[in-house]
Amino acid sequence: MSALVGIALSLTAAMVVAAVGLTVFRMLTGPGTADRAVALDLLGLLAVSGCALLALGVGTIALLDIGLGLGLVGFVSAIAVAGLMARSPQRLPEPPAPPEPPEEEPRT
Repeated sequence: MSALVGIALSLTAAMVVAAVGLTVFRMLTGPGTADRAVALDLLGLLAVSGCALLALGVGTIALLDIGLGLGLVGFVSAIAVAGLMARSPQRLPEPPAPPEPPEEEPRT
């Protein structure tokens, strides 16, 4: 492996690790269920890209099969989560009632 390919793999691996960190942050602090589901799907995609990077770095084709399996499992899990979200809609809290105006005293 040439030095340029090694540098490119290192930079790409650093970007994938940074993306994993940001995705985990989004999954933990996401305001809704849909945000967490998208973050989980993105984590699966990042795992596939990590397997591909590792396969390039090590030179083993078997890691690409593992990435393919992760991609298929991630796809099926995304479909399952979308089905669950469609069946149970998120209940939003009702907005507070507006304050009633104060009663005026009758004029005499």
